[in-house]
Amino acid sequence: MIKSNNYFSNLNGVRCIAASMVIISHIELGKSYFGIANKFESLKHLGALGVSLFFVLSGFLITFLLLEEKSKNGQINIKFFYLRRILRIWPLYFLIVILSIFILPHIKWFDIPNFSLDFDSNFEFIKVIVLFLFFLTNILISIKLVPFATQTWSIGTEEQFYLIWPLIINRTEKLEKLFILIIFFYNLLNVVIRNSIFSEIKYFSLFQNYISLIQLDSLAFGALGACLLFKKSKILSRIINNFSFFFFLLLLVIGVIFYSHIIYFRSIFTAICFVVIILNLVRNEMLTNVLENKFFFKMGEISYGLYMYHQIVIAMCMNVLLKYDKFNNSLLYIFTFAITILISILSYKFLEKPFIQKKKHYTFKS
Repeated sequence: MIKSNNYFSNLNGVRCIAASMVIISHIELGKSYFGIANKFESLKHLGALGVSLFFVLSGFLITFLLLEEKSKNGQINIKFFYLRRILRIWPLYFLIVILSIFILPHIKWFDIPNFSLDFDSNFEFIKVIVLFLFFLTNILISIKLVPFATQTWSIGTEEQFYLIWPLIINRTEKLEKLFILIIFFYNLLNVVIRNSIFSEIKYFSLFQNYISLIQLDSLAFGALGACLLFKKSKILSRIINNFSFFFFLLLLVIGVIFYSHIIYFRSIFTAICFVVIILNLVRNEMLTNVLENKFFFKMGEISYGLYMYHQIVIAMCMNVLLKYDKFNNSLLYIFTFAITILISILSYKFLEKPFIQKKKHYTFKS
């Protein structure tokens, strides 16, 4: 159900689930760095799915809000949109960058075996800084891994999406057709660039990785769902019903089980499942309150912090538990989630919220 203040039921719960998927995957990855038996190979796709879910959700929410602004004001205030995104994204993003490059590498409690931040030259250092500053982290991750900041590749993708999306929506009327074309040509490009004939081209692997990471189909499917919802399309009656919800939920579970065997159109498959599930969660009256409670609301509210801080917490917990010979899997998971939640709550209250409250000065008037 859509409430008058643009709050969508259940979506904070969805954010919580997406963040938890990423954290679980990275806990297992963290164990592998420390030489501890882990299940990363069987769970690494969980993190990828969590990020894809974030992308679908982002495409959905941003597009719906932009459509609403365009409908009520005649056009989108591009400057205000950018300022709202800056206030929400930049403070925590740059804090993580500063911590990852200048502070954490010098504190032993955050040491990760065989994974440290070393620069071969001043030029490499400057290159990394520039890529961080211009939110080109989805290129950086293919060039150099920066401990505690690898997750920022998806922030780079989001920022690049935010840069062009309001311009597209402001100037385009037949958005559904445009989104379908984006999905089609993006997947066609993905198939073409996998051809081995390109493998000898210098830097082509960098281009391949970039195209793969931007997941335009996930973002566009979320946007398509928002467009259908905003325009109250007749197609919604076939999408928003109990059968569709449970069918695509089951299909998603089956897809997760066989995820590693899906070579092509992996993200398009998961995006379709995610957008149908999201549309049902926000408009299917039978599901209105399935993820609506205080816990999910709070976890969704701090989900950006959960996503950005958890790798720091994993390394710290690993080091402390191993130093005092107290390591076991249950303690690692309990401490990682508990400390990440605590830090994220404090971050939201004292760092993020003061900036979020400034967004009201740059919000369109309905």
